[in-house]
Amino acid sequence: MPQYFGKLQTTEQPWSIIGSIQSIDKTDRTIHFNCTNSSLKISILAPNLIRVRMSPTGEFKDRSHSVTLPDEEWQIVPFEVRETAEKIEIETAQITISVKRDRPAIECFDKSGKPFASDCDRPMGWRTGATAAWKRIETDEHFYGFGQRTGFLDKLSEVKTNWTIDALDYNSVTDEMYQAIAFYIALNPDRAYGIFFNTTFWSQFDIGAETPGVLRMETRDTELDYYIIYGPEPAQILATYTQLTGRMPIPPKWALGYHQCRWSYESEDVVRELAREFRDRSIPCDVIHLDIDYMRGYRVFTWSPKRFPDPAKLIADLKAAGFKVVTIVDPGVKYEPEADYPIFDRGVENDYFVRTADGKLFHGYVWPDKAVFPDFMRPDVRQWWGELHKSLTDMGVAGIWNDMNEPAIADRPFGDGGEHIWFPLDAPQGPEFDRTTHAETHNLYGLMMAKACAEGLQKVRGGDRSFVLTRSGFAGVQRYSSVWMGDNQSQWEHLEMSLPMLCNMGLSGVAFVGCDIGGFAGNATAELFARWMQMGMLYPLMRGHSAMTTAQHEPWVFGDRTEQICREYINLRYQLLPYIYTLFWEAAIAGTPILRPLLYHFPRDRTTYHLYDQVLLGPSLMAAPVYRQGVEHRAVYLPEGTWYDWWTGECYQGPTHILADAPVERMPLYARGGGIIALAKPSKRIAPVRQFVEERAIDSLKMRIWPGTGEWTLYEDDGHTFEYEKGVWATTNYQVYFEGEKVIVEIAAREGEFAISEREITVEVVGIGEQQFTDDGTVRRLIF
Repeated sequence: MPQYFGKLQTTEQPWSIIGSIQSIDKTDRTIHFNCTNSSLKISILAPNLIRVRMSPTGEFKDRSHSVTLPDEEWQIVPFEVRETAEKIEIETAQITISVKRDRPAIECFDKSGKPFASDCDRPMGWRTGATAAWKRIETDEHFYGFGQRTGFLDKLSEVKTNWTIDALDYNSVTDEMYQAIAFYIALNPDRAYGIFFNTTFWSQFDIGAETPGVLRMETRDTELDYYIIYGPEPAQILATYTQLTGRMPIPPKWALGYHQCRWSYESEDVVRELAREFRDRSIPCDVIHLDIDYMRGYRVFTWSPKRFPDPAKLIADLKAAGFKVVTIVDPGVKYEPEADYPIFDRGVENDYFVRTADGKLFHGYVWPDKAVFPDFMRPDVRQWWGELHKSLTDMGVAGIWNDMNEPAIADRPFGDGGEHIWFPLDAPQGPEFDRTTHAETHNLYGLMMAKACAEGLQKVRGGDRSFVLTRSGFAGVQRYSSVWMGDNQSQWEHLEMSLPMLCNMGLSGVAFVGCDIGGFAGNATAELFARWMQMGMLYPLMRGHSAMTTAQHEPWVFGDRTEQICREYINLRYQLLPYIYTLFWEAAIAGTPILRPLLYHFPRDRTTYHLYDQVLLGPSLMAAPVYRQGVEHRAVYLPEGTWYDWWTGECYQGPTHILADAPVERMPLYARGGGIIALAKPSKRIAPVRQFVEERAIDSLKMRIWPGTGEWTLYEDDGHTFEYEKGVWATTNYQVYFEGEKVIVEIAAREGEFAISEREITVEVVGIGEQQFTDDGTVRRLIF
């Protein structure tokens, strides 16, 4: 390497490479390759899913904290093994895996013989403190996912490190973030595959940055462990990946409404005034978040007796006005011996807090000053922590917001200019039977805190679903929590960046995601806030949030024009809730993203591969938000098919580019031909739009359908209990197609055990006409 700016040349430690295959052993799902200097195992878990493990020592370890479905829980699938002098081939119903004997490079092929996820000439190797694999980047291949990432959508030619940090002041070139999800989807015009790098240690992907055409994945683990998932399209990859790492539960329906947050609404009086403003101004809102100032001296699971003297009454009054309350909980427990602080006392008494390798209680500095930290790797600690939430839920708290859980720690009191630290890498963590170190579990800390919270809330809240929000997490975090993108800034760049960030999270199996509307740090302008609220209407998690010392960022503080824009787009969000709630159901049963890049539905269209500033909310509604100051027109790409302007009904034939009119009051929206979108139809007897989700039952629906061929299933349940897991749900399938000059809408009989009272349904075929009927769940055929 040349010497730049006084940097001395370095000599890279050489890699030891996996040796030739000497023999193989076969079981009903695994082929074990005995190599000269190591062991290699390939397990066939599904026709499109294999697991690859390589150990230089020949020993393979299984951890209790693994986030993947155990191999033995996959149904055994048939496969054929063929041996020649040069290679061993394994064939399933969907793919063929070839392993060379002399240097065990893995090559994968689809049924047409096209390669994917294939090793380079240097396939797998190890050196002191690291193992790695090298994959060939095929021609016209592009890379997505990688969890929480800044910058654009496609990550080709970038380096992505998996190590959770407090990514304060992140920007478009930041590498490590709050989340660490080592999963990606590789896409080219005729096939796609995914790889999940199954390591909790520090790991890194080099996607052709150092060596064009070569993807390197490296970990500081002692063995190599990864899964290959064949598509051929993103939907199949995500369905299998979320079967592997878990899927989200359906959240309470109120969590899909608008959330209002600030650091901080610092007193009961301020919170009451905030709630009054929303209701007086007829701006829908379901949730108010309380940041750290609700606590007594930042002690978790306490209330400030001065600022919040009667939290139970406050929360009851807010509930009567239609608001749910979500409170923040951080992992740092104030170090306070002999002060009758039960959280600290019980934690020390039961040895629940992280200690250093020499047995000392580890401490760092967070909001309550000197603090200690629970070892969430231990099941008994998670159970204890989860049950502590009862002190909040007994007051009426409906959800929990987990923050600072990377973990974010300073080496001296906040404000003293300290350094960010984490637990010592040799700090022991986990239960006695599976003891390990923080080097292995650092990335899991936020995930395990979210797990403790979710499982605790389910226990202490009885039959009601809860809402959990986390800043940090790992693969599988979708099983326990929603995720927001941390401390963004009130800048146009961060508005622009939010779409690819959220889309890549969705392509990483985490569907319930959002960014702070208006930006957390800094002051938004009226125009920026209006544009952000328009875009935020699309976020699966729609939450406004802002930081201490910044200007207020509520929808009404920017003047009448901006307030009206905010009201209109929050209203639209609430009208779309039947459609959006169905998208959450799809995420829960199939791992489907809610907010989708266009490449998800158009994976053969190269134009979509770099298109980061247009998104699909579900299959039928496309948005092209404005994210530049002063812009009132923008280019929009319409993929193959027929598209209709949401606002005007104007019809376009794709693929094509158009110039869309976008004054500040309007975000360009387009419906797909054959698209079917369910809307909560305003009742003529009462207020036009609900001010909160549970204000009243939806007694009428409007099905907006655009001419074309399409199919969509509406999902419904009670919106707040777990009865849907017992079959108490309802689905109704809608189909639209042409029959000569006529448009036919077929409505199947309602399925499921959830009872729905008779209601009015209006079916509008846009540009043609409407028909109304009383919905009793029976089959119907409408002709337009």
